Amino acid sequence: MTFDGFFIYHLIQELNVEVAKSRLEKIYQVDDQAFLFVVYLRGERKYLLLNLSPSKFGLHLTKKHTQGQATSQFLQTLKKHLEGAILDQVKQYQTDRVIELHFTVYDFIDGPIPKVLIFEAMGKHSNLLLIKDMIIIDTFKKMFFEEGRQLLPQAHFEYFPSDKKPFTEMKLFDLESPKHLVNHYMGISTLLANYLCEHPVEISQILVNPTRDLTLKKDYVFDLFDPTHEKKTYPTLSLMMDDDHTTSKNTFFSHQQFIEKQIKKYEKKATQLELLLDEAHEGLSAKQHADLIYQLGIDLKEKRSDIEINGFKIMLDSTKSLSENAQHLYKTYQKSKRGIEHIQIQQKDNQDLLTYFIEMKTYISLATADQLKEIETELSHYGFKGMKQQKYSSKHKSAKPNILKLDEQDYFYYIGKNNIQNEYLTHELAQKEHYWFHVKDAAGAHVIVTAKHLNEHILRKACMLAAYYSSMRYSSSIPVDYTQIKYIKKISGLPGFKVTYKQHQTMYIDIDEQKIESFLKKV
Repeated sequence: MTFDGFFIYHLIQELNVEVAKSRLEKIYQVDDQAFLFVVYLRGERKYLLLNLSPSKFGLHLTKKHTQGQATSQFLQTLKKHLEGAILDQVKQYQTDRVIELHFTVYDFIDGPIPKVLIFEAMGKHSNLLLIKDMIIIDTFKKMFFEEGRQLLPQAHFEYFPSDKKPFTEMKLFDLESPKHLVNHYMGISTLLANYLCEHPVEISQILVNPTRDLTLKKDYVFDLFDPTHEKKTYPTLSLMMDDDHTTSKNTFFSHQQFIEKQIKKYEKKATQLELLLDEAHEGLSAKQHADLIYQLGIDLKEKRSDIEINGFKIMLDSTKSLSENAQHLYKTYQKSKRGIEHIQIQQKDNQDLLTYFIEMKTYISLATADQLKEIETELSHYGFKGMKQQKYSSKHKSAKPNILKLDEQDYFYYIGKNNIQNEYLTHELAQKEHYWFHVKDAAGAHVIVTAKHLNEHILRKACMLAAYYSSMRYSSSIPVDYTQIKYIKKISGLPGFKVTYKQHQTMYIDIDEQKIESFLKKV
């Protein structure tokens, strides 16, 4: 979906008809990047879904109103300040990708108080800010810069600076080129700019006709797609947005919950182990205290509650002699010394598991429904129970993973989208002269290229695929390491998808979504 300023311009008109002057009853956090607003108007409840995800950012009315179980400090702020308020109207800032939800909160003492929830729909830079009198109450993403725009509570709110004109000021004689339109008018996407230059028309005369190109799997406000493509139209923009044509993440909801629970568990355990390690290090001082007792030259049979040496006081057990206290301190020292070694082993094991589940969070985001069983197989080793527990024959268990494969002339690109696939690709399918690609220091796909020699085209395509199927998918200038399979080694004692490598090089790549789409058409 191209969620540009023109899309938003028509979306807010649609939303105002449905939700203007409604009462905001409840706010839920669906997941770590989406919020559900339950509003009530004229005897009917309606549900507004606001998504900040880089791949699915947007705002629309939804019929899928599952109450989320996620929580955050920002959610608590929204509930405190907005629940019970009246949603007066939805507005767009000029013609930019900025949506303003204007609320009035009625206070018994201060009367009506206006507050604004600002949604900056900027892809990976999307943000949500709660504003009162142009002062930020709180933000979903907090950012501090030495100069310019500050995104912190109590900071003065400023819109993104821009020298572009609103697209409502565009005239037919301005249709020089797509690049000119995108660079000079706010809210014009490349998709719309290309259409306007090929079909000169006043932008105000374009009629809304929500259309999905089923061939390209793209949506827009009206039909600007290839006439030969298969399409589907919708009565409203919200219905089109709600009919999600991507893989439904509800299929993976229980898996996501399990992974998030494991991450929180191991993060909590990491904190606890750090405290235990600090205590153990403190216990090492017991040996020094015991040595001091013996060095005092006093009667060791004497009983004291404490001793003081050069202004430093050592607390003792008054029911025991000095000698018994010293021996107890030596035992404390030995216990702490052994404890440090044990805790450090636990820390390493805990960090390995934490890293594993963080990686699994990435692989879930890359998975398709037909890869669900592979995900379940991995997670079952850690206590996860699938929605349907079935018994599989040994033949079924040994089935090869469903690997994504791209053909190109005399060679192939193989892409592993989870740990099982990565291990199979790297250690079973690939041959020693094949090339291996993987994002640097992050979770992602093992990409294998069977070409005998690398050239610029192969390098850029393989690096882009490795970057696209990774946790760094929405970053820029993504580092990708590559080498031949013969330089890949398993790490002793760890699963096969954990590898080390040498004789590698690194390429920095930006993801071109149109190129990715063209690559995947050949699957």
